Amino acid sequence: MRSQTTWKCRQKRIFQVFASRQRQLFFVVAALSLTLWHASLRAEENESPWEVFIRLTLQANTPDAMAEAEALYQQISQAGTSLDPDNTRLVWSLTRLAGFHRRQNHLPQAEKYQVQVLQLLEKQFGLSDLLLVEPLNELAITQFAQGRISLSRQTLERALTIVEEMANPNHLLTVGILKQLATIHLAQHNPQKAEQLQQRIAEVQEQALMMETPGDAIILARQARRQLQEGNKELASSLFQQSKDILMESSGPYHSARVEVLSSLAQLSYDDGDYAQSVELLRSALAISENMRGTNHPDLVPVLIKLATGYQKMGKPNQSRPVLTRTLSLVENLYGKDHEKTAEILLAMGDNLRLENQLEPAVDYYNRGMVIFRRQNSDSGLMRTLLGLSRTQQMQGKTGSAVRNHQEALEIIAKTVGDQDPEYRTAYKEQAELVAELEEQQRAARDNFANFIQKLEFLRIKLLSLGDMEIKPMAAVAVPFLP
Repeated sequence: MRSQTTWKCRQKRIFQVFASRQRQLFFVVAALSLTLWHASLRAEENESPWEVFIRLTLQANTPDAMAEAEALYQQISQAGTSLDPDNTRLVWSLTRLAGFHRRQNHLPQAEKYQVQVLQLLEKQFGLSDLLLVEPLNELAITQFAQGRISLSRQTLERALTIVEEMANPNHLLTVGILKQLATIHLAQHNPQKAEQLQQRIAEVQEQALMMETPGDAIILARQARRQLQEGNKELASSLFQQSKDILMESSGPYHSARVEVLSSLAQLSYDDGDYAQSVELLRSALAISENMRGTNHPDLVPVLIKLATGYQKMGKPNQSRPVLTRTLSLVENLYGKDHEKTAEILLAMGDNLRLENQLEPAVDYYNRGMVIFRRQNSDSGLMRTLLGLSRTQQMQGKTGSAVRNHQEALEIIAKTVGDQDPEYRTAYKEQAELVAELEEQQRAARDNFANFIQKLEFLRIKLLSLGDMEIKPMAAVAVPFLP
């Protein structure tokens, strides 16, 4: 009885100590949470409402995140807080919001934000600055898509007037405007006027061959990009090369346009499979950017990503990895550790390490990226990560895990592009090969286990015979199925 009472007392004491430690842990966690909460409040107190909106908009990469940013914008607008025309990041934010609604086919909302972008630019640069031309083009496209053809034509004619007055009537900026105007005239059953505009476009492009200033080089590069979008790769390459030659002769070694032109030429070389030339051009572009903007500027990220990919394609993952490590640091500082762009770099790091046969670190990067892609509902990123992880696990001999991850990737491909797409067929074939490999491993494991049992029985009989003992049959042992 006494021992039972003693044990109950010990139980009570143990519970009291445990409860006391629980309370201590609770208060420590609560104090830490309050500290972090107050710190976050102090950080947010230093941000104006517009700065919060800009941060949310520039970091948003899902419809819900963009809707949250837009709701804040509506609150700020209703509060009567005026827009700051000198805030360039605000212009970017509104442009991004307009682009989001364009992609969602919410054309009236897109037009509203495009108009606001124009108003901000007009306040900052005046009513006739060349910087208004591109936003006017975008606005005209939105208006045309809504069937407001006459209004779209007026918007384009304003853009054309700005180029003609601020530059010249044969400036390459007119080409995009004239093409859209020609489309409008065809829609309004005026083919003769459309033909005249097409003839003017040809004359402008012909005169562009005599351009010699850095400004002309920039326009040539823009025209080259349009040709590239239209599938005219040879003409685009020629225009980019001409732009580069003009810049080499007429600008200083660190002109900003050189970065754009060199990057574009590098992309063309990459598409042609000339990875060494692509890397050389990108290294030149990176050196110019670093000299102009410093070594930690966000504008370096696209060049660094392309450079790392170029090294990878050249079969030099050891040179690609330092570039990716630097890029990951920049992207995390710019977008945060949970952003889809960060996950893209983590995926690239995983691929890089897998090619170097550093499998455990590769798995770690894949898993980190996969968590972000799942949270962001990015089917494309998740599918590519699952495939990379599956191949790594296959190399590790973890075929069962590889099969499961590859199967999930296959389901995503079927959902996004359909089971008739070549990408699906390739993935399906890989999955069948993985399953066959797993089944072969399972057969080998069962055979090995059966051989082990036979050897064990032989040894048992041998040992018993040495002791002159009665030999009884060994109980049957089921051969396990290995997943």
